[in-house]
Amino acid sequence: MPNGFISRVQSVMQGLLPREHDFFALFHQLADQSVEAATCLTKLVADFSRLELSVQQIDEIEHKADGIVHEIVRKLNATFVTPVLLDREDIYRIAEKLDDTVDMIKGTIDRCKIFKLREADDHMREMVNLIQRATQVLHDTIRELEGIRLEDTEFCAVVNALENEGDAGLKRSLAELFDGRYEALEVLKRKEIYEFLEDTLDGCEDVANLLETVIVKNA
Repeated sequence: MPNGFISRVQSVMQGLLPREHDFFALFHQLADQSVEAATCLTKLVADFSRLELSVQQIDEIEHKADGIVHEIVRKLNATFVTPVLLDREDIYRIAEKLDDTVDMIKGTIDRCKIFKLREADDHMREMVNLIQRATQVLHDTIRELEGIRLEDTEFCAVVNALENEGDAGLKRSLAELFDGRYEALEVLKRKEIYEFLEDTLDGCEDVANLLETVIVKNA
């Protein structure tokens, strides 16, 4: 059999087998964008004079995140056998959930512009801080995912605790919002912002729970 034919067969087979590092590297990149998005939001609530810059930056971050998700899907569709640690559904769901956190942060920043918000309040700053911390925990976990062990799942409890803080913060913020000090339109604006922030924390918790499930399943 000609060597050229054998080489072509080997090349095709190599393309059908997983290169696990490719998927993990793409997850790393997607987690980077999640942290970048949270940082963009953190800088905004500290200084609303940068609103236009924040809108531009979050658009770029979301575009990068979407591109990474598309690359993950493309590679997955071109791969015959999935990596050992992750099955096909796991890969799709991790990519989707990480991208959702970026989308939710973009939704918050977009609403700040649409609603012509001039400054953040303490409730917003508190919840944004929780989001920054949660995305960082997920980022650090995903960086270690390829070699993570069953006993290394404390990250999930950490993110769950941050989400619980967010739940409590949302209740406090709504109680204050409806105590009569704000005009009706301002109530509607801030209520939607608060709820978007809490939804972002819920999304972070979803990622943490999914990662924990994958680790336990492969223990």
